[in-house]
Amino acid sequence: MNIEILKAYSKIILQGALKIKNGDVLWIKSEPIHLELAKLFAETAYKSGAKYVNISLEDPAFNRIRIDSTTDNNFLDYVPENRTPMFDSIVKEGWRSLALRGPAEPDLMEGVDSVKLARATKAASIARKGFLAAASSNKIPWNVCLAPTPDWAAKVLGSSDNWEERIWEILIPILRLDAKDPVAAWLEHDAKLKQRAAFLNSHRFPKIRFTGPGTDLTIGMLPDRRFNGGSCTSADGTVFFPNIPTEEVFSTPDKTATEGTVQCTRPVTVYGAQVDGAWFRFEKGRVVESTATTNADILKQFIKTDDGASMLGEVALVGIDSPIYQSKKIFHNILFDENASCHIALGNGYTDCIVNGTSMDDKTLQACRCNQSLVHTDFMIGSEDVDVTGVSANGTEVVIIKKGEFVI
Repeated sequence: MNIEILKAYSKIILQGALKIKNGDVLWIKSEPIHLELAKLFAETAYKSGAKYVNISLEDPAFNRIRIDSTTDNNFLDYVPENRTPMFDSIVKEGWRSLALRGPAEPDLMEGVDSVKLARATKAASIARKGFLAAASSNKIPWNVCLAPTPDWAAKVLGSSDNWEERIWEILIPILRLDAKDPVAAWLEHDAKLKQRAAFLNSHRFPKIRFTGPGTDLTIGMLPDRRFNGGSCTSADGTVFFPNIPTEEVFSTPDKTATEGTVQCTRPVTVYGAQVDGAWFRFEKGRVVESTATTNADILKQFIKTDDGASMLGEVALVGIDSPIYQSKKIFHNILFDENASCHIALGNGYTDCIVNGTSMDDKTLQACRCNQSLVHTDFMIGSEDVDVTGVSANGTEVVIIKKGEFVI
């Protein structure tokens, strides 16, 4: 791969998205297959002024080995005691967090025992609960970005032939690496997302309705909810991008007020396994019926993770003008697929989408009907056949998206 493209990519992430400056500490989470890219990111971080870069390499293959080979299922509840203090110290010291996402083995968890997988995943989520809460409320600057791998690219492209050149041909325009100044291009795009969010916030629709094939879903909102999009501001005042790429405007619903049915339009990875053809029926905010054409058992285990896993923590609007959608590719990577399509998330809600939400404790968040959960997984529900309307208090519907395209 052209090293200049990779260097430009690292600058978008570290200087544009995370705003690494003098004296910052950066935590990079990666699989071993991304080691060379992680080294490049570390170099860029140090040259940008970082005083320390911590690299965590974790191979998911060991998780599969553990689940398949453990002699006592109760052992899957065990997490070393040093894990939680490590996550807590990252938040306390205000580190920047960067996750490189791109699996060495995209289908690693296919055929796994879904009950055992859910048990081990839940235990790990409990250990990092404080960190996840801090990230979802933007207490620290964080970012998730793609790190391509041969097997992942082959799944996207249909073959591994000349995979690196072919996948970057698709990624370059999506990441705006073809712009004269990619960092400036992302800032310009950020302004567009902020305009869409401002429209929605000016109307404060009490309901958002999705209609399309297999879908008639109404999501309840509350007056203190607001839509965000693009860049966020952390507790220390840093303006950062949680995701690159990002094409969505999103908010946190009233967890008790989702009604109707919805058909998912793209596959999604749940607990490391691909779930395709997912469908949900909601009553009073909760999933009461679900199915999928593949890995329906894993989907059902996910929904049972905890009380909040069956309710919504996010609703997000994405138009088909998204370059990810326009690529006509399924990326089998939530970072990209969620930014190709409108989506909903089962699980934890974003407190920064609630007025004064980031300063609320768990009891107050529960009272204002913000969903709380150990999980947060996006399910894509948008396409060129799906309309989105805002429903006003008197029942009048205002078209937001028509046949997949924003009209606001």
